[in-house]
Amino acid sequence: MKRYLAALFLVLACSNERPLPPTTSVDESTPQEGGTVVRRLQSDVSTLNPILSTSGYDRFVAFFLFTPMVHFDVNLQVIPGLAEKWDIAPDGKLYTFHLNPSATFSDGSPVRASDVLFTLKKIVDPQNEAPQIAGSFEQLDLRNTKVIDDHTIAVAFKQELAAQLAHFNDLLVLPEHVYSKGDFKTDFAARAVGSGPYRLVRREPGKEILLERRPEYWGKRPYLQQVLFKVIIDDGTAWNAMKRGDIDESMIAADTWLMESRRPELTKTIDFRRFYTLTYNYVPWNTRDPMLSDKRVRHALAMCIDLKSIIDNLYHGTARAMNGPFTPDQWAYNPDVPVIEYNPQQAQRILNSLGWLDTNHDGILDKGGKPFKIEMLISGGANPSNPFSQLFQSELRKIGVQLVITPLDPSAFIQRALAGNYQCAYLSWDLDPDPDPFPLFHSSQIPPHGQNFVFYSNPEADRLMEEGRRELDQSKRTTIYHQLHALLADDQPYTWTVQVSSKWAINKRVHNVKESRGWGLFKWYPGELDWWIPSNQRTHDAAARRR
Repeated sequence: MKRYLAALFLVLACSNERPLPPTTSVDESTPQEGGTVVRRLQSDVSTLNPILSTSGYDRFVAFFLFTPMVHFDVNLQVIPGLAEKWDIAPDGKLYTFHLNPSATFSDGSPVRASDVLFTLKKIVDPQNEAPQIAGSFEQLDLRNTKVIDDHTIAVAFKQELAAQLAHFNDLLVLPEHVYSKGDFKTDFAARAVGSGPYRLVRREPGKEILLERRPEYWGKRPYLQQVLFKVIIDDGTAWNAMKRGDIDESMIAADTWLMESRRPELTKTIDFRRFYTLTYNYVPWNTRDPMLSDKRVRHALAMCIDLKSIIDNLYHGTARAMNGPFTPDQWAYNPDVPVIEYNPQQAQRILNSLGWLDTNHDGILDKGGKPFKIEMLISGGANPSNPFSQLFQSELRKIGVQLVITPLDPSAFIQRALAGNYQCAYLSWDLDPDPDPFPLFHSSQIPPHGQNFVFYSNPEADRLMEEGRRELDQSKRTTIYHQLHALLADDQPYTWTVQVSSKWAINKRVHNVKESRGWGLFKWYPGELDWWIPSNQRTHDAAARRR
């Protein structure tokens, strides 16, 4: 399953505000076309080329510009997208897709099966380094993948995969006549030609991205005329913008939820939502680092994380403890795997038994003349990485481990982590509906071929992941993933910390905002494409037209 990496963000409460005027009553049963919605991006996109995307922010934008081969509906079930229907061979190795014959790209050219083949080749080409989605198609059999006619393609695989159909949600088809020219890795970072309902109007790196509805769009037309993404990294700035009405939606943090979500002057104009999605926070350990290569060391460090205190004090009870790669709502989750208990005294005893002792009495453990000093990368700014890392740093100091905290810009932070240039970090994953951890932990998925940037390798884990993704019997697959859950928890390539409930603020002028169990507000169909704004509340239209 693909994972979208994200830095962790926390919006801090702020008293500097200007309440919005109350909205007027409208008939919510009669959507109106037109208007501009202003979305917040917590970090700028890394690229507009969907094959090379590295974060969830990239996919937020790509959702409007490209139509995937298949969509997920509100229940995260596969439904038609660019392909209006498909057939799957009995052995699960051949998928025949029938494209919507009306589908066109934003330059007016038709979408052809040859474009699908071109895109598949780009995904599996190791020169392109498509870390988010290459694992979804690593069993692709290009030799037997054939274009049947302009609107039909047979996609072959070397092995059957239980989740393969769902992985076609990752396939955002590119027009070959555009993307085959120039440098594929650099020329399409700031421009896009896709088959989605919107086209790119402008991108100002680090500032904003403006999209406009395609008048000739071949599918169901969305209601909103424009979508304006504003890059607002600082959380206090974003929350103030939300209260002023400068943006229409933003993720908010537990502090904001606790102090602001029940204030009458805010609830008149802002809809506050809270729900769990397929995400978790974690500490990745670079297992290639000599200091962190022993799982007993990683366990000891994990024992210094006080999850109960973090949940109670940092998230005010709006999070739950994690113990492995599957969330409690997923069928693959093994309830018998224990959460690592907070026990710094035992952690110190483990490290002492491994030869880490304070031989020079400076308060820091050492071994072979080298102090136990590690660096943790975090996202800069006011977000949960900062208080978490400080708490972790304080607890480690008590047992003689020095943690150096390095804040980075979100984009640089994610790039450095994916490159393996780190010892540990604090991150989160957005997960796919199907719980296939192959891209994260299989030894074949070490960068640049996949997302195993902890460089984890265990033959037994590889075997379980290979069996689990091929097993079509759900009960047998559950058993396999329960075993894998226990094994990964024991090996600790990650230390899983918490699953934080998502908390969002949405301006009430935006209507028909629905949520999916698992994915929340975004990236499922129709999702944002069904949002609409009454004509008497379109305050952002002029701002979007400027420049």
